[in-house]
Amino acid sequence: MSPAEPMGGAIPLQEPADNAVFPFPYPENAHTIWVNSGRAALQCLLQALPMRPTRVWLPRYICNTLMQATERLQLPTKLYDIDARLYPVIPDDIGREDILVAVNYFGLTPHAVEYAAQAAPCPVIMDATTAFYSPPPAGVAAFYSPRKFTGLAEGGIATAPYELRLQLPQNPDSDYLSRVLLQSCNESNVQQAEDALTAPPCRMGNTTRRLMQSTDWARAGRRRLQNYRTLHDALAEINRLTLPPNPAHAPMCYPLVSGIPELRDALIDQGLRLPLYWPEVIETTDALQTENRLARTLLPLPLDQRYGEDEMRKLIRMILG
Repeated sequence: MSPAEPMGGAIPLQEPADNAVFPFPYPENAHTIWVNSGRAALQCLLQALPMRPTRVWLPRYICNTLMQATERLQLPTKLYDIDARLYPVIPDDIGREDILVAVNYFGLTPHAVEYAAQAAPCPVIMDATTAFYSPPPAGVAAFYSPRKFTGLAEGGIATAPYELRLQLPQNPDSDYLSRVLLQSCNESNVQQAEDALTAPPCRMGNTTRRLMQSTDWARAGRRRLQNYRTLHDALAEINRLTLPPNPAHAPMCYPLVSGIPELRDALIDQGLRLPLYWPEVIETTDALQTENRLARTLLPLPLDQRYGEDEMRKLIRMILG
C-alpha cells in the first residue's frame, strides 16, 4: 500500500486465476440457495418457512434494508433491543409463532445467536451478513452476504434446516454488473451495484457464481484472523467492546469503540475509509440507548485480505500515536 493510497472502503474485485478451485463453505442444495443479496436471502428464508410467522422481530441495531424482505411478504415487523455485549434482549411479548432474527455482529458474536436460539420461544434466523465465515447453530436458518467479504457486485446465500424449493428468476443485470466491477472498481460502479440490490429475490448471476467459487476463501480467512489478532493485541485495552482474543471464525472487521475524542474524523483525515453502521439507527433511537451509541461511536477498522502486518501496524499507530 503506497503512502497516498487510502485504506479501507470497498474491496476491489479480482479476477480468479485460471482453473482456480477452492472449497466453498455453503454449496447449493435443497437447503441452500444463492441469490442476489442478503436481504433477498432473508426473504427466501421467510417465504419458505413451513408456517407463516405472526411477526418478525429485528434488532434495532441493524441495516433497515432488511425490512424490504418483511414488507414484500407483508409480515408485521417488531424491533427489539440489544445489550452492551451485543446480545439480544428477548422481548417479553414474543410468541411461539413469531420469528426472531439474531445478528452475529461482524462474525464476533456467535454466542449471542446461540443464546437467542435457546432463550427465545420461537424459531431463530441468524443474520450473518457481516459473519460470512460463521456457520449457524444446529437447527438455525441463516443468511449471508459474501459480497461484503470480497469484491462481488451482488450475492446472498440462504441456508436452512428446512427445504428452500423456490422458483426464482435469473437477475438480468447481475452478469453485467459483475463485469463492470471486474473492469474498474470505482465509486460509481459500486453504487450502481448497490442500487441493483433492491430487486426482489433472483438467482445469482453466472459471473458472480464463478468468481465466488474461485475465491480462495480459506486463505482470505486466515489473513483476516491474523490481522484481527494484531489489532486486538494492541487495541483491546482502549476498546469498550468486549471482544474475543481468538475468534473461532474470520471476522468482517475490528469493531472499535473508544473514548478518544474525534477519532473517526482524525482517521478519515489520515486516509482511512470508515463506514458508519448504521446511520439510520441514530435517527430512530434515543441518544442513551446502546444502539444509538454504537451507531455513533463504533469504528469498523479494516482487516481484510488486502492487508498484512505492516498495514495493521500503521493503523495502530494512527490510533495510538
